[in-house]
Amino acid sequence: MSVENNLESIVAHIGDLPAIPKIVAQVMELTEKPGVPVSEVSALIEGDIGLAARLLKVSNSSYYGMRESIGTLKLALVILGIKEVRNIVVGISVMDTLNDKTTDFLLQQEGLWDHSTKVASLSKKLGLHMELNLQGEDFIAGLLHDIGKLVLWKQIPEEYEDIYHAAKERGVPLYELEYEELGFDHADVAGVLAHKWSLPESLVHALQAHHPRADRPIADMKDPSLCAIVRIANRAARENFFAEDADSGDFLSCTDEEAWAILYDSFPTETTQERFDLLYQYSVDIEGTTSLTF
Repeated sequence: MSVENNLESIVAHIGDLPAIPKIVAQVMELTEKPGVPVSEVSALIEGDIGLAARLLKVSNSSYYGMRESIGTLKLALVILGIKEVRNIVVGISVMDTLNDKTTDFLLQQEGLWDHSTKVASLSKKLGLHMELNLQGEDFIAGLLHDIGKLVLWKQIPEEYEDIYHAAKERGVPLYELEYEELGFDHADVAGVLAHKWSLPESLVHALQAHHPRADRPIADMKDPSLCAIVRIANRAARENFFAEDADSGDFLSCTDEEAWAILYDSFPTETTQERFDLLYQYSVDIEGTTSLTF
């Protein structure tokens, strides 16, 4: 099902989606201009002191993986590049829009925030390791992959809470029960929200394809590699790589042949053990890291 068709059916069921934050629209418009000066982008973001401070916090976090400290917004724009800084702004602003008392249960009690930051970090590490030059879309796609859950929790709370808790009680994947009950899942909702906000198509598709489904193969997406690493990172973030009886053949992150086939040129292996070893090392790197906060 296309993003456009999903948008129509989702809005019909849950109502109008949240509007794009003003700062995101302004930053997206400005950074699309060829040759836009760093000073102009810096001035726009610095107009929101809180956003600028949080952008630096994310850039310097261990989750983001920078090897040198970034002390100013202009330095961030020079070191990371305008597109990467833009993507961090998008991620922060989207989470701000969806983070309130109604979603606190999911974000805090259910650990969605910790999970999202872990997926973001794993995605970033995979993108860097495979030299995919994703300019921050790997981190932000990982951070935002589950925003569809927040939208559903806010828009149709009673109906969605029933689905959410039923999936846990029955031990079935949430996205499968969502699709069974609603005709779409939280990945669809994330994709259509990003589409409505005119975010890059590669990001739209990465959010939409972070769970497997026959009607949305990774190979058909705008950036299959981005979709593949977010899918793998999402699965890896929920798996225990430190268990004594850990077996790479039992780990969905290591056995997702659709995703790993896309990445074969960047990481040429067909063995689950080599995939396990790579993801194990990344899990070691972020183990014990204090959760990223804005």
